[in-house]
Amino acid sequence: MLPLAWISAFLLFVPAVLSAAGNPGAGKALFEGKSGCLNCHSLEGRGGSLGPELDKIGLLRTQESLRLALVNPSAEVYKEFLTVVAVTKRGQKVEGVALNEDDLSIQIRDVQGDPRSFLKDDLRSVQRENRSLMPSFAAKLSAAEIDDLVAYLHRLRGPAPAVGPRTRKPHNAYSNIEHLDRIGRDAEERPDTLVSSLQIPAGAAVAEIGSGTGYFTWRLARAAGPSGKVYAVDIAQDRLDRTAATVKKHQYGNVQTVLGAESDPRLPEGALDLVLIAHAYHEFSNPEAMLAAVRKSLKPDGRLVVVEYAPGFPFGEFDRTPRMSVDQIRGEIEPAGFEIDRVLEIVRLHNTLVFTKAGN
Repeated sequence: MLPLAWISAFLLFVPAVLSAAGNPGAGKALFEGKSGCLNCHSLEGRGGSLGPELDKIGLLRTQESLRLALVNPSAEVYKEFLTVVAVTKRGQKVEGVALNEDDLSIQIRDVQGDPRSFLKDDLRSVQRENRSLMPSFAAKLSAAEIDDLVAYLHRLRGPAPAVGPRTRKPHNAYSNIEHLDRIGRDAEERPDTLVSSLQIPAGAAVAEIGSGTGYFTWRLARAAGPSGKVYAVDIAQDRLDRTAATVKKHQYGNVQTVLGAESDPRLPEGALDLVLIAHAYHEFSNPEAMLAAVRKSLKPDGRLVVVEYAPGFPFGEFDRTPRMSVDQIRGEIEPAGFEIDRVLEIVRLHNTLVFTKAGN
């Protein structure tokens, strides 16, 4: 695993390297042939199962991240794809990725793609190593071929989702304040990583719709800096009061609270670099009108970021928040004049989608 500082420096350098756009058609031929990607990865039901499926990899990875994965696969590895090394008491060594593990046994998919099951009592050792099983393509492919393969992979975004509803009945069973401000939320949701990943420049104009207790608001204020501005929008004055108290506690003076309406966030037109809607979008009774207003408030290159809890992650009795899948979110927002830019994988608890204005 490379040092984080080296990786950061590499990622700052990479955009200059990506000046050549690459040929997606040539990249497709490489993907299906010389690269051997399908030996370990699947696409549209074809290929191997050792690595993650690639149907939507262009939504999950930037071009920089895709390139890094090709030239130095061990630089960024999700824990479910860390290399597992199991050594039996007879001395047999098996490498692969873990499928399941409990106190008594572990199931591994080995480098040939075959599932293997071991009782832990039969193993001399089992450990996870901070490296990927994927080989580097730095020596196997030329720089131009890597450009082509990156261009192809970045276009893999899956089918367009079904169009979602234009109006809905609000859920109105809100999680209580104790849940929103619960101990351990930072570790579960990694809000600082989320805001950092948005790369909000100093001096930016940002809005948060559904500011709640100010959990994300003060972090947006920190990112925008003293020369930036954050509009904190909510339809409940008591929530805006809580937001203002949180911002004051963190000593930021660049936040303006806005009492919005159910179909209008009351934001300035064409003024915003980014709008964040975190765990509030599902409550919009008229999402079409709200999204039209959000689109109008954004600059031509402005971004809309939607965060919703993903299906399958209940918190307990105080959690009242509905869940939304990536396709559900896309199916409502893309028809409103937006196009998907990225799906951020911060934590599996969240679906975090970044949109840009379509037609710009």
